[in-house]
Amino acid sequence: MHALTDLQLFVRVADTGNMSEVARQLGLTPAAASAAIKRLEAGLEATLFERSTRSLRLTQAGESFLGYCRQALELLDEGRASVKQGRENLSGMIHVAAPSDLARNVLRGAFNEFQERYPGIMLTLHLSDSMQNLYREHIDLSLRYGLLQDSSLVARKLADNRVVACASPAYLKRHGTPHTLEELARHNCLRLYRNGQLHSHWRFVKDGVARDVEVSGDRAANDGALVKQWAVDGAGIAFKSWLDIGVELAGKKLLPLFPDWEQEPYPLYAVMPSRQYQPARVRALVEFLAAHFTS
Repeated sequence: MHALTDLQLFVRVADTGNMSEVARQLGLTPAAASAAIKRLEAGLEATLFERSTRSLRLTQAGESFLGYCRQALELLDEGRASVKQGRENLSGMIHVAAPSDLARNVLRGAFNEFQERYPGIMLTLHLSDSMQNLYREHIDLSLRYGLLQDSSLVARKLADNRVVACASPAYLKRHGTPHTLEELARHNCLRLYRNGQLHSHWRFVKDGVARDVEVSGDRAANDGALVKQWAVDGAGIAFKSWLDIGVELAGKKLLPLFPDWEQEPYPLYAVMPSRQYQPARVRALVEFLAAHFTS
């Protein structure tokens, strides 16, 4: 148990960068906390922290070791829960990253249902339309649109999906309905920043041939929910995920454009850090979401 306490201490110090504060929280003296870190470093024959008078910073060896420590402590916590409660009573925190619009309009109800089924689960949502670093930000599960590029991650497709050009009836009444892609040049197009890049080229497909159309407009945002609301309000034409605007399409608040063109495939994936071990609570959430999107 001495070694376990040292690992727990190491993770908390790595997260806070303040050994004295962690020692106080754990009821230890600063000297005892420092000795625990030195024991770990001696056993590993590596320096885990770069020390200065004001702060601690992980070394490269410390960064690498931290990931394994987190997995080991998670596995131990799950084993304890399994012995005490049984596997059916999942508990613990899950950090989930998701696009803002998807979380607010599609996932909110699904998450509520999941927590009703497993009341011991706590969820922390990180909402952004940019891809987040799962390792650096300690994300257990990321829900992402589009094909996976990072080979260090593992992914499971949850739903087929496409991007749809759409506008409100009010906008189309004022400005006319575009029938050709060339007509987009004279319309106000509402653009989204993805990963810091302004998405100004919209892709359409016909008979297997893709065509990129450059668009412009007087509004852009890094929040997909805001872009959708602008479209509903009649401010312009948006290029949105079908999953995000399904309710608005069904209620005729938004109308799809260019029916002769297939639009950009944009599947939804559950993405996780590439580990041999995934906590049962995370696996359960992925299975639940897969069933939710196929029902």
